[in-house]
Amino acid sequence: MNFSTKERFLLEDQKNHEKLCIQKYANYANLASDPALKNIFKQNGQIEQEHYNTIDQLLKGQMPAAGQQSGGQQQSGGMQSGGMQSKGQQNSQQNMIFQNVNQSGSQGSGNMNTNDRDLCTDMLMTEKFVSGAYNTAIFEIRDTQVRNILNHIQKEEQQHGESIFKYMESNGMYNVQ
Repeated sequence: MNFSTKERFLLEDQKNHEKLCIQKYANYANLASDPALKNIFKQNGQIEQEHYNTIDQLLKGQMPAAGQQSGGQQQSGGMQSGGMQSKGQQNSQQNMIFQNVNQSGSQGSGNMNTNDRDLCTDMLMTEKFVSGAYNTAIFEIRDTQVRNILNHIQKEEQQHGESIFKYMESNGMYNVQ
């Protein structure tokens, strides 16, 4: 792949963002008191590692393995075996997480400590930032196949934010008015 200087800088930025997300999710999984939240952080961190690996492959001039799902339709030349999951797999995992949250008895803000709320707030803000940065990169990359890969990653970042938001909302940490 022949990236322009700007495209390479954008991809390097995204790689650095992914590295930070990996570190934060690992640290926060250790700091969280609720086992369900630990699980959310661990799963999100694993997917962030896949994002990091994908961007690293792109920067090395390699196209990640084929099979990416986008908008429910198979994209030729996308990725599947590189660790990317189908939307059905992700929704199934998220539903299992939320069932575990509800079964763990951690409903309501009375059982949550302030630390868990702070960890969630920070990760939600981080996911919002990273998703926005992907938006910029998607518009600046010339290659359609690479844009599709970044778009897929961005959707997963949004799903991470959604999982944290739903956790916070179900535990009285985020009140939508």
